[in-house]
Amino acid sequence: METMKKINLIDGHFNSFEAKEILMDLCNKNLNFNQVQNFSSQIRFGKDDTNALKRIDSLNECKSSICEILNEAKATNKKLIIKSFIEIEYED
Repeated sequence: METMKKINLIDGHFNSFEAKEILMDLCNKNLNFNQVQNFSSQIRFGKDDTNALKRIDSLNECKSSICEILNEAKATNKKLIIKSFIEIEYED
């Protein structure tokens, strides 16, 4: 069995509006997942999920960086080439 799989998730040319829809949706879904994880930990164990909180901070930083790029693309009327790969492997 192959131990790692690389999947091409996004590969295309997008205007700033399309790119915003795709990238912000990915970020927001991931943020929501981690917020729910943290909330679940608070309810079940009475404490925060530190991994989820770190990931939330990291995702918010990524989201800010993406917004800067999208705003620049919109202001200069440029299309964006976006490629995104996901690597999946089994944990021992």
